[in-house]
Amino acid sequence: MNDHAWYPPPELVEHSNITAFCRRYGVDGGHRALQARSAADPAWFWERAVVDLGIVWHEPPRRVLDDSGGMAATRWFPGARTNLADSCLERHLRQGHGTAPALRFEREDGSRGVLTYAETAAHSARVAGGLRALGVAEGDRVACHLPPGAEAFVLLFACARIGAILVPLFSGFGAGAIALRLADAGAKVLVTAAHTTRHGRRYAMAPVARDALRGAPAVRHLVVVATAGDDTTATSWDALSAADPAPVRSLPADAPFLLLHTSGTTGRPKGAVHTHGGFPAQVGSEVRYHLDVHRQDVVCWVTDPGWIMFPLVAIGATLAGASVLAYEGAVDHPDAGRLWRLLADHGVTVFGSSPSLSRALMDRAPAVPAAPGSLRILASTGEPWTEEAWHWYSASFGGKRCPVVNICGGTEAGGSLLASAPTVPQSPGGFAGPCLGIDAVIEDGTGAEPPEGVPGELVVRRPWPGMTRGLWGSRDRFTETYFARRPGRWSHGDLVSRRGGEWFVHGRLDDVIKVAGKRLGPAEAEDAVVTDPAVAEAAAVGVPHPVKGEALWCFAVAAPGHTLGPADADRITARVADALGPAFRPARVVAVPELPRTRNGKTVRRLLKALATGTDPGDLSTLANPGCLDTIRAALTA
Repeated sequence: MNDHAWYPPPELVEHSNITAFCRRYGVDGGHRALQARSAADPAWFWERAVVDLGIVWHEPPRRVLDDSGGMAATRWFPGARTNLADSCLERHLRQGHGTAPALRFEREDGSRGVLTYAETAAHSARVAGGLRALGVAEGDRVACHLPPGAEAFVLLFACARIGAILVPLFSGFGAGAIALRLADAGAKVLVTAAHTTRHGRRYAMAPVARDALRGAPAVRHLVVVATAGDDTTATSWDALSAADPAPVRSLPADAPFLLLHTSGTTGRPKGAVHTHGGFPAQVGSEVRYHLDVHRQDVVCWVTDPGWIMFPLVAIGATLAGASVLAYEGAVDHPDAGRLWRLLADHGVTVFGSSPSLSRALMDRAPAVPAAPGSLRILASTGEPWTEEAWHWYSASFGGKRCPVVNICGGTEAGGSLLASAPTVPQSPGGFAGPCLGIDAVIEDGTGAEPPEGVPGELVVRRPWPGMTRGLWGSRDRFTETYFARRPGRWSHGDLVSRRGGEWFVHGRLDDVIKVAGKRLGPAEAEDAVVTDPAVAEAAAVGVPHPVKGEALWCFAVAAPGHTLGPADADRITARVADALGPAFRPARVVAVPELPRTRNGKTVRRLLKALATGTDPGDLSTLANPGCLDTIRAALTA
């Protein structure tokens, strides 16, 4: 029996959405029994889930799915017509919930507001009318380069309303990264803001967007959200919002709604395509069952409109009739207590972030109190946990009251493939297993299941509604990326193991280190490094070696109040060898001031490997701290 770190209280299990689903459809055994049945018979599960979620069909589907053309060509809800704006907004008005808050928003300067479901529906209808007046028709692409807030939330539903395809862009992108994605999408309209604010500093956005337009000739209109004193000659958001409202357009369930780019290790970013039928079903299930969101909940996720978590939370929470909190700015400004005040002021009940945020906050002094008593669910995504950071999030931040719902998937997955569940016991960093409706297994290079505790690749054997309908403009790249290694099955590329009924993610398969034929997940080496009290963070990579194939290199960031010198490197080297065995003794420990990270907190190990080997690191447009390149190069040559 596992010695779990958290056990669900009986009242949580009793009132959970998972328990309600099991009772309604006669499933005995709770979450694990439901997951097993939903994986064995996805059509059974999704037929019932879309009813439970309240997805509106203007015309019902002929069947749940059609996979006669193979997994890669699966069609979900063929024959159905729908519109996610109807399911997420208009449905609640018809049910008498129009005055309930759909969006709460706050900016770093303290200004805040609330949009009800009725106000969100009306505002998005007017913006949709404004887009139509600019010539936007069904299937046209509208790019969103906005900070998290009311405008990004409204624009999402405005595009859905008229069948336009939303192209989210990270608000911190430079002009080149924006231009590349605009050109790939063939976007007709770009919506941006005059500026945004972080850590008390104002950052211009509209000039960056204008610069990007030189590389995106298909864009015909630039729309700018401006405030008093902003100088802009573009179409204003206010003018767009003053148009006559556009009605909800009935669309095929497989009509594209979202074109969201994800970066590979090399080459151009990939554009994942998600639809009006499949995407709401997937994220609605994830939010309703795994995050256990109810109508009375307030959901806050620290994210950006350019990342998948923004539409996932916006659509999943509004399907449930809950309220979303969007925050523009730094959650640690003017001090680390800002996040705690934000959660308390808005009565947040479900909170999600990345493990990186926990690591950043746990080192702050003075110590901050536990999160407000309103919180009942904690969640995380983006990267594996260290055990220390997980315990801090669960105990110091969550007061040991809340489950930590880990989710793991990606942009192409349209949400998560693995998740925790609030109704089952939890170990630090663990997952309950595949999400409901996901038939996933762990395989080694031969296609066999590795022994318990031994990592292998995450593989999905049956289609799921959130699976991207291809990569924009490149069907061949889609099949080569996900189906070439295992024909007929989705190879996700995550390195995963199973232990004691729980699943654990160790990183990406392309990050695996192979020393003299022995495989090592980077997280194992990193966990060993951060057990040293002088180390705050670590990253491990494999560097080519003439005899061993690869040698283990570890990059370490000093903990506050510490510096890392040669003696520390020797001690860390010995610590890793003791923990992992002599075969994995690091060839080098490099002290660096910071690790390269994307804006959503993921460590960019391929950049460390590229800097160590002098090779091309690939696309770095999502890098949050590009200044680290020079400091890491200097550390490598020291």
